[in-house]
Amino acid sequence: MILRIKNQLTDGCLVRTAVFWLTVLFLAAGLAHSAGAAAVGHPAPEFSLKDLSQKKVKLSDFRGKVVILNFFATWCPPCRAEIPELVKIYQGNQSKGLVILSVSLDTEGIPQALNKFIKDMKIPYPVLLGTMDLVDQYQISGVPTTLIISREGKILKRYDGLVPGTRFTSDIGKLL
Repeated sequence: MILRIKNQLTDGCLVRTAVFWLTVLFLAAGLAHSAGAAAVGHPAPEFSLKDLSQKKVKLSDFRGKVVILNFFATWCPPCRAEIPELVKIYQGNQSKGLVILSVSLDTEGIPQALNKFIKDMKIPYPVLLGTMDLVDQYQISGVPTTLIISREGKILKRYDGLVPGTRFTSDIGKLL
């Protein structure tokens, strides 16, 4: 029997068949995962998260406004560098219909350390407490990750990593 398996392996037929089925399974798994995920051009998945005062905030509460959805962590240096730019953008565009929602992915020091961070960084927009479900739903693999969501609720842009404020300003300028 071992000799017969060895002959099939050297023949290549079994190997090609195995590779074919593994490729099919891999592609099917990838398509299934991306079908329910947050992708550019698709509606932003709804969520309901608590802020630091335990008030529930839903994404749909901001339909009709341009939303910058920013995932961050207090321990993340690029996040710390990006926040002052987001604060400036928010202050300059809030009256035009811009909303910024920040989602903290911190797991320690909540609420004391997060409250201090918000105060120190002078963050004027809502900071929400993230969940693993939301991380999975939006396919967040690192911070900062920022999405721009249209007034109709569609994801227009996604940025993984630090983004210059001028890029955000340019992208939202077309929407406001």
